Amino acid sequence: MRPKANICVATECCSAALPNPVLRASSSKIGPCISANRRLEQYRSLCTPSVAMLGSLAGHAVARVDKARSVSIALRVSGAMSRGSMISAQQSIAPQTLRLISGGLVTRPPGDLRDFDFGSGPQSSFAVTLPDLLTIHHATGVPDIETFVCITAGAFPTGDVKDLPVGPSHAEREASRYHAAVEVTDAEGRVVRSVLDAVNGYSFTAMAAAEAARRVLSREVRPGFQTPAGLFGNGFAETIADNRIMDL
Repeated sequence: MRPKANICVATECCSAALPNPVLRASSSKIGPCISANRRLEQYRSLCTPSVAMLGSLAGHAVARVDKARSVSIALRVSGAMSRGSMISAQQSIAPQTLRLISGGLVTRPPGDLRDFDFGSGPQSSFAVTLPDLLTIHHATGVPDIETFVCITAGAFPTGDVKDLPVGPSHAEREASRYHAAVEVTDAEGRVVRSVLDAVNGYSFTAMAAAEAARRVLSREVRPGFQTPAGLFGNGFAETIADNRIMDL
């Protein structure tokens, strides 16, 4: 019989695998923990775009300092969203905006804004509750984490969701790359910054899923909850298409 492991599927967080008691309690509000075949379910848990993108970027930047104290990270979403993504977004809106402080989830004002440089100058981003609050902490051990999103014009369509297209076309995806920016502060107050230039999130999802499947089926696995960067290394996002991480 193959060994079993508690695995997080997509953005659902596995409370039993999380090291901090506060995270275990908080994760019960985000998603259920399941027990399943290690290879298949671990592969499925590694295919969330933000977790793979931001996890690689955060891990890269954290490795640049000796003792990272905090991570502030933002995802810049470009291009139109699909009908399915809009439905999912409507169904998974968090009732509170959260951040991680000393390893515990705490609320923050929902209107918090700050600027991030994604490679072409500062752009305003708003605080959101992303699963990366937990996954980055799990992979790096950094105690203070906050997550933001920058939405480009037209990314959130108006009107009836049912009238939206199934997904962006190939041409639309090619014209709309995603970007992410991170700031890591060490114990001495020194700040390092890095950015990720990536293919469109819809393209990334398919390619990252295929790459994760290949590596998991090649027995690159460990029992329990794993993130892409935690299992495959901080360079995982850069193995997808022409993605690249740059230090500022």
